[in-house]
Amino acid sequence: MSAKTEEIVGQTDFERWKAVSELKKMGRPAVEYLIINLWDTDKRVRIAAVDALGAIGDHRAYDHLVKMLDDPDHDVRFASVIALGELGDNRAVEPLSRACNDPNCYVRIVAEESLIKIRLKN
Repeated sequence: MSAKTEEIVGQTDFERWKAVSELKKMGRPAVEYLIINLWDTDKRVRIAAVDALGAIGDHRAYDHLVKMLDDPDHDVRFASVIALGELGDNRAVEPLSRACNDPNCYVRIVAEESLIKIRLKN
């Protein structure tokens, strides 16, 4: 894992996005590195990290995904709402309820869908 993460440092935005997207295949061992990439300057990298964390479903990502609901980019917030729905954690009900008031209509719609998904799951 460390060799793979070391090669990402210093790459272009596109190369970092591609590398982070590939980390999804590694599953749980990649979670900590994906969490670090939630704070990348490139929104595509942040979205790829959010998407991977949601797909992996590791609850260590929960607090970090909730923080991403405050990202200035609506695409990142959109991906975060989906990822929280995929996690299915009951703790996400309150932050997703807040996301139902997001300025972006797509984020609001997906937040409502994620809430339904969590409620049906539990």
